[in-house]
Amino acid sequence: MMSRQSLIVAKWEFLRFFKWKQQLISYLLMLGVMAAVALWSFFTDESRQQYRIAVPAQLEIANTEQFQFQRPGISFTEQLAQMRSDDSWHAVISEEQGELVLHTLTGKKWLAQLETVLQQHYRQLSAAQMGLSTAQLNRLEQPVVINTRYLDQNYKGKDTPEKMIALGALILLFVGLSTAFGQVLMSITGEKQQRVTEQLYAIVTPQQWMDGKVLGHSFSALKAMVTSGLVMLLAFAVVSLFAKKAVDLSWINIGVVLWLIPFALLGVVLCASFMGAIAASIDDPNNSGKSAVMMITWLPMVFTFMVIDSPAGWGMTVLSFVPLTSFAAMPVKMAMVTVPWWQPLLSLMLLLATVYWMRRVAGRVFLRGMQMYGKEPSWGEIVRWAVSNKTE
Repeated sequence: MMSRQSLIVAKWEFLRFFKWKQQLISYLLMLGVMAAVALWSFFTDESRQQYRIAVPAQLEIANTEQFQFQRPGISFTEQLAQMRSDDSWHAVISEEQGELVLHTLTGKKWLAQLETVLQQHYRQLSAAQMGLSTAQLNRLEQPVVINTRYLDQNYKGKDTPEKMIALGALILLFVGLSTAFGQVLMSITGEKQQRVTEQLYAIVTPQQWMDGKVLGHSFSALKAMVTSGLVMLLAFAVVSLFAKKAVDLSWINIGVVLWLIPFALLGVVLCASFMGAIAASIDDPNNSGKSAVMMITWLPMVFTFMVIDSPAGWGMTVLSFVPLTSFAAMPVKMAMVTVPWWQPLLSLMLLLATVYWMRRVAGRVFLRGMQMYGKEPSWGEIVRWAVSNKTE
């Protein structure tokens, strides 16, 4: 069980990397930047304007909301002169040797939309010359529609919003573990080099110190995940507004989100414990190869992503119950497949037991690793420390 000393260390480690004023300022700056981008995009949106296009007399093309096609009674040279002098035309179209030539003063974003309108007009013109109706032309341009029906009613579909939740969960876990990786490595190796930890052994035990560190950094990682999740939702809302669609968050499965929190927290604690044990064995992080070993904690997300399109397959099933990967796989499986209530509960219990075992292992390695200076222990020594019973 967590002691009072461990909770004090956890609070200190969490607050060490959490400055609420700086966080608030950064969030306000982020919102300000996004607001500036939104306003800039709104005022520079060329699709909301209307453009006058001069075309040859023989080009009979229908007007659109964005483009007004006019056939002026003046020469082509005079049309170009007017476009240069008083902006009578935004573009002038001519036909030269069977090709269309688009004349304009400078590059503009709306030219791509104009080319699309012209291409569509000439496709319809070619279809009419070949005796094809508009409906026949549209059918030729449309790819064949293939519908897939799944007999397993528990499967929610591969292109449903639930897959967005699954991918979002993997991204957030990656963010959390990356945060824990940086903080654990910097915290433990820095204190080891300055010989701070061994002076504190008179106040707290190595296990309490390790528990506090892991818990504090895990809360920091969870905070980073929550922040990133809010940013993702905010970005989704901004994109919806730009697309002129109502912001619809009904696709968020609250049940999956509530399950994701304990799985994510326990998963980060498990990985942070492993990271702490490895970091305690590092003498100099600048030239040690052991820091790369800490990155294997990202493998659960990689393995889960590889089988995300088969959420009911044996691969995802195995990953969902193996404690070293279940914190990533089970929430993803729950997002895409309806599972019985006992499966996530059993997976969570196995994960909790593994977390308890890993924190004990981390405490044993931390005790000896923080007292070794000048050289790094071998992997054989680390294994012996991990299986020993000495934790004080």
